[in-house]
Amino acid sequence: MKRRGFFKRMFRAMLGFAGTRSSQAQAVRVEEFQDLASVVLPASLGRSRTDKIAVDFVSWFRTYKAGAEISSGYGFPRTQVTGPNPSIHYDEQLRKLDLSQLDAAARRTAVEKALDASQIDRIPPRPNGKHVAADLLAYFYGSAHGEDFLYGVAIKRDDCRGLGDSGQRPAGLS
Repeated sequence: MKRRGFFKRMFRAMLGFAGTRSSQAQAVRVEEFQDLASVVLPASLGRSRTDKIAVDFVSWFRTYKAGAEISSGYGFPRTQVTGPNPSIHYDEQLRKLDLSQLDAAARRTAVEKALDASQIDRIPPRPNGKHVAADLLAYFYGSAHGEDFLYGVAIKRDDCRGLGDSGQRPAGLS
């Protein structure tokens, strides 16, 4: 048991050391993420919603805790922890994109080329740091709001609907 505790402390210390580099990514302006969100997220959300999602994403990675225990899921009793902050390279990736100087079509092309260069062919299950555009998509579609948007109904997976209406289909989005 002492060995396990030692390795946990060492792993958390290494993640904490790696987390000091994430402060670089936290200096990124929110407007840059809003510009990116307007390109990668569905246009049907509208600019105000994509801006809000971008702000929420920035808040999420700024408060990210590396080494935090996460749910192991049903049938997997192994304890798991979150990896290092995925935002370490966001500043560099956004500088390469430089979306503020481009029109809408050029923004889309720049993001597509960046995703191709990063060899991203699908949205990751959770943000992993490979590219900021893919991580923004993973953040949105991994959320309850993203799931509702994807299916076009108010599933509200993080809300408790109670047993009274549990047999009814979720209402459509308005």
